[in-house]
Amino acid sequence: MGRRVLAGVIILSLLASACASRNVPPIGAGGRPFKPEADERSLWAKAEKEEEALLKRAKPYDDPLLEEYLGKIGDRLLSDEVRAAGGPGFKFGVIRDPTLNAFAMPNGRVYVHTGLLSRLDNEAQLATVLGHEMTHVTDRHALRFSRDAQSKQILYTVGAIAASIGVAVAAGSRARAGDQVGAAVLSQTANAVLGLGLALATIAAINGYGRDLEREADQGGMNALVRAGYDPTEAPKVFKVLQSESKDRGPVETFFFGSHPRLQERIETTGRLLETTYASAAAEPDRIKNTEDFDLRMRTVVRENAYEDIRLGRFALAQRQLDRVLTITPRDPIAQLYYGDLHRLQAQRARSLADKAAESQKALERYERSAELDSSFPDPHRQLGFLYYQQKDRERAKAAFEKYLALKPDAPDAKRIKEYLLELDR
Repeated sequence: MGRRVLAGVIILSLLASACASRNVPPIGAGGRPFKPEADERSLWAKAEKEEEALLKRAKPYDDPLLEEYLGKIGDRLLSDEVRAAGGPGFKFGVIRDPTLNAFAMPNGRVYVHTGLLSRLDNEAQLATVLGHEMTHVTDRHALRFSRDAQSKQILYTVGAIAASIGVAVAAGSRARAGDQVGAAVLSQTANAVLGLGLALATIAAINGYGRDLEREADQGGMNALVRAGYDPTEAPKVFKVLQSESKDRGPVETFFFGSHPRLQERIETTGRLLETTYASAAAEPDRIKNTEDFDLRMRTVVRENAYEDIRLGRFALAQRQLDRVLTITPRDPIAQLYYGDLHRLQAQRARSLADKAAESQKALERYERSAELDSSFPDPHRQLGFLYYQQKDRERAKAAFEKYLALKPDAPDAKRIKEYLLELDR
C-alpha cells in the first residue's frame, strides 16, 4: 500500500471513530455574552495563520459584489441570540476551484468554491450551504473537536500526514488510480491544504468534524434557513444535485461536499427534518426560493467555473454550465470564447481525423462568434491565430495574430506572438 493511500486510510479511520463529547455551549446560549476561552483564542490564531498560507497558494475569486451578497445572506441567517452575544464576525470569500466545497474556519471565515456555487439553482440552496457552515462556527465545533482527546490526536496526525503528502506533491508525483488522498493534488486548493499541512483546514474542508457534529450542523443550518424565511424543501435538493454529478467529476473531488457518502448523509438528515420538525414551514407558500440577486451574481461564477472545468478536461460539466450562461445571455463573448476552448481541446483529444476536424470547426465558429460580439475583445483573435497556424492557414493566422496585438499591444505573450508572425512572414 502506497504512503498516500495509507495516509488516507489513517485519516479516515481516525475520523470515523472520533467523537467530540466535551460540552461546549453554542454562542448565545442562555442569553450570555460570548467570551472565548484561552484554547479557543489559540484556535482562532492558528486559523488565521492557515488562512493566510492558504490564500497565497489557492486562487481567490475576486468579486467584491459577490462577497457582499454572501455577507447579506449570512447576516440574514444569523440568529438574534448569536448577534447579541457577540463572537467572531463572519466574513465570506470565494475560491476559484471547480471542486464541490464550502468550509468554515473557527474564526468565522467561510469560503465557498466556485464549483459548488456554479451548481446551485437558487438562493435557498445557497443559504442551506452557508447555514451549515455557519453552524460549525456558532456551535464552536472546532473547539469541541479539539478538546476531545482522540480528536486532538487527529489534528496532529492530519497535519503530519498532510505535510508528508506535500513533500510528495513538491517532488512532482502524481495520484494513481484509486489513491483518493493523492488525487487531491489535482485540485489547487487541496494541494495547498494538504501540501502546507493545514490541519484545521483539512478537517473543515476535506474530512469534516465527524457524524455527530456534521449532523448538528445540518440541523442548525436548517433551523437558520427556516428562521430566515427560506424554503426548506430546497435543502435536500441541493445535496441531491451535488451527488448526481459525482460520476462526472472523478477522483479530484476529495472535499467534504464532493463525497458521495457524505452527501447521502446530508440528504437523509435534511429529508428527515423536512418531514418532521419543518413540515409546517415546508407547506407555507410564501417561502423564499430565489432572488434576482442570486441570478445576477451567479452568472459570471458559472461561466468562470466552466473554464476551470475545461482546464481539467471535464467537458460535459463545462458544457452544461456554458449552456446555462448562454441561455441567460446568448451574446456573452467570453462564454463563446470558452466554448471555443472546449471544442479546441476536444479536437486535440479526438481519436479520429473526422472528429478532430469537426471539433476544430466548432472551435473556429465559437471564436469567430466571440470576436463578432465584441470587436474590442482581443482573446478570440489570439485563439483563432493558433488554430489557423495549426491548420497551416498562414494568411488567416497572420491576420488573427496581428489583430490580437493591435487590440492588446501590451499582452504578456506579445513577444511570443511576434515570433509566430516572423515565422509566418517567411
